[in-house]
Amino acid sequence: MKRYGYFLDLLKLDIEKYPVIAVVGGGGKTSLIYRLNEELQALGKKVIISTTTHMAYDPMLPLVKSTCIERVPKILKEHGFAAVADIEETSGKMCAIEEAALKKLVPFCDVMLIEADGAKRKPLKVPADWEPAIPDFADVVVSVIGLDCLGKPICETAHRAEYTSSFLEKNLEAPVTAEDIEKIATSVHGLYKNVDHKVYRVYLNKADILPDSSPAEHIVEDLAKQGTIAAYGSLREAENYEDCIDHAGSWKQSAVWKQ
Repeated sequence: MKRYGYFLDLLKLDIEKYPVIAVVGGGGKTSLIYRLNEELQALGKKVIISTTTHMAYDPMLPLVKSTCIERVPKILKEHGFAAVADIEETSGKMCAIEEAALKKLVPFCDVMLIEADGAKRKPLKVPADWEPAIPDFADVVVSVIGLDCLGKPICETAHRAEYTSSFLEKNLEAPVTAEDIEKIATSVHGLYKNVDHKVYRVYLNKADILPDSSPAEHIVEDLAKQGTIAAYGSLREAENYEDCIDHAGSWKQSAVWKQ
């Protein structure tokens, strides 16, 4: 049986109180947004999906471009969700509309999901000076990090690897460690950049590729000690889920996945 709300629960997202969610970081952002939309649709929520940078477009999504933005309420009523963005001709990706126009659409939906960063499918990222493009009106920031970066060289796993190398004070050939992930996830010069007063979450993706879950559990526990709520799992199609209790006594959900 499909479990609605799995990722909403895993990331402790209070969509009633904090309905505008921006997703930043490494590879997996788009997949997380689409998975959250599926869960929200199952809950009967009206959802707008958009981007402040570029985002892969699923042709199954009803699309509303900036030239006909007044159609958003009608599309949401008919379909329950809509992608609000323009399409870049060269790449076919969704691209940003004006932030002010996007902000005006918040009252028409129950939840707005915004991809606010790019990483060229790399699992790890330290933002450049001009990144990430988190809108001021976002309530929540979710940082995504792919655990497939663990033990691999920075030059192979990080988007704009030179930024990550400089930030970690390591050479480009140095392997990424759990401590590196924690530093990137929590620093105001890393993925916590421009979060300000917003609710913050960290999602460690691709936990299914690890020989065991110990490194992921260790990172989640360390981040919790620093006051950061984090979770690990995989965005691959779930065959079944397992629930377990973390050391703090609260529910922590991990997953067994098959392709």
